[in-house]
Amino acid sequence: MSTSTQSYVSLANKYRPQTFEDMVGQESISKTLQNALKLGRIGHAYLFYGPRGCGKTTTARILAKALNCTGNGATGPTAQPCGKCPQCLEIAKNEDMDVQELDAASNTQVEKVRETIIDTVALAASRDRFKVFILDEVHMLSASSFNALLKTIEEPPAHVVFILATTEKHKVPATIVSRCQTFRFRPLTVEEISSHLVELAEAEGIDLSAAAAKIIAKNAGGAMRDGLTLLDRAIAYAGDHIDEKTVSDMLGLTSAELLQDAVRALCNKDNAQMHQVFQTLQNEGFDANTFLKDLKNTLSDLFYFSLGQGSEPFAAAQDLLASVSTGFLARLTRKLSKLIDEVKFSDNALVSAEVGLFTVMDSVLDIDGFIRRLEALEGGQVLPPSTPSVPHTPAPRTTKAPKPQPKKAAATAQEPAPKITPAAAAEPGEPVPALDQAISNRQVWDKMLAKFGKGDSPFIYDVMISAQVKFVSDQQWQLCFEKGKEFYQITAQRKLAELSAAATELAGRPVNITLEQTQAAAAAAVPQKVNPKPQPTAAISDEEPFALGPFEQDTAAQSADAPEEVRDILEMFPGELIA
Repeated sequence: MSTSTQSYVSLANKYRPQTFEDMVGQESISKTLQNALKLGRIGHAYLFYGPRGCGKTTTARILAKALNCTGNGATGPTAQPCGKCPQCLEIAKNEDMDVQELDAASNTQVEKVRETIIDTVALAASRDRFKVFILDEVHMLSASSFNALLKTIEEPPAHVVFILATTEKHKVPATIVSRCQTFRFRPLTVEEISSHLVELAEAEGIDLSAAAAKIIAKNAGGAMRDGLTLLDRAIAYAGDHIDEKTVSDMLGLTSAELLQDAVRALCNKDNAQMHQVFQTLQNEGFDANTFLKDLKNTLSDLFYFSLGQGSEPFAAAQDLLASVSTGFLARLTRKLSKLIDEVKFSDNALVSAEVGLFTVMDSVLDIDGFIRRLEALEGGQVLPPSTPSVPHTPAPRTTKAPKPQPKKAAATAQEPAPKITPAAAAEPGEPVPALDQAISNRQVWDKMLAKFGKGDSPFIYDVMISAQVKFVSDQQWQLCFEKGKEFYQITAQRKLAELSAAATELAGRPVNITLEQTQAAAAAAVPQKVNPKPQPTAAISDEEPFALGPFEQDTAAQSADAPEEVRDILEMFPGELIA
């Protein structure tokens, strides 16, 4: 083994804080302990609790140094240990005889506690001012060990200080907690970890970009120790130059472009785009669980950004928020959390993740956005649907009539009517020349858009702007929907009579509107057989995205008494009415 390998010290140990000023992110705790040392208000027992890697054991060692430091002529506890006296040096190396650091996870038995603490606590310190007992992961002690320790912690000798550290305070008996001064260590923020990593990298002569440091900080989970461990790994992987791509490749993170495509596919209910995302995941060998976690984090960032918090998670995120509501993003994030737990135990994680996301797209509806559009329609406004609409089939251009502009007709009734040719201005009932038949049909369609767009029937208007209309003849029209818009076919089938009646009234001649009998349309139009006595379906949980129970019987009575607007919504989107 080489000398360089033997002398190697990990960054987490090399840059472990040695004074209260060196602590990152726990300023309130450092200040409280320093003031207590200055005032001589030293407690006999402390309890430090919080997540892993945030400084509990480090602070315990610094406090032990402050109690026993003899440097700089100190004759008592000091708020600024020198770090050079024998006491400070030995405590930093865990070699001081009067500072006992006990791992409670490895010494849970009551015999160990009695041998190490209870039987020695009354003995005077061999050299230092205080005997300090640091019990790490104290929640792992057995009930008998806690009972044996209880009286000692309540009334220890004057020269003894107990410092308990734990990640699970709720497992520590209340009788122990009540006898300690408790300090909560909070998780460190991404900014605190990333800025500290950049400083340490600079001290090590490592070129660490800010973006790479931020990625490491995000994956550290609020623990500085985990962030330093990841930085150690990145240095071993990439050497002296660490950028964003290097860290992403090292951690196996999903690319930002792929996450953007997945988020857009979820929000737009685009099955084809979502399948393409999973094809890329499979081809490039990405882990399904990692992808789902990254997708959930991206959706969470988008959710906070919709509330005005944080920065834009990806390019054009603001444009995407124009078509979805904040509540919709929150429901997607919750469903993804449930899906992550299910995929974790799947034998084929990639397939389970794809099927689960398709189920999430089918089950999560943007009801908030739909209600917002309804309210806007009542106020005389026309808002775009929650998903991009399909453009209408353009009418043939002729020299007799200008290109129709249905949006202006639907937007306001005060605008002057555009000039049209005599053929287009023919009175209802008058024959229209065959050459101008398409233009006449198109103008009737545009008048229908204006009629329903003013709020007469927002559901019909949504169907119209999402459909492509084909004028088979002067009296026969067909509606068709492209892939991804098939769910409008159900509403369109129920509203064909109203559409035909409106077209007949505006055209002055019989017009029959039907659905184009494509394979998808024919499948949607076939009525499903309904079991008169549906069998109950066992659901895993109320939030289970794969289990859709038979709610029809439970909600039929409630839906019958609901307002007409709510019944119309339930006709379009399957769901239940909660009183």
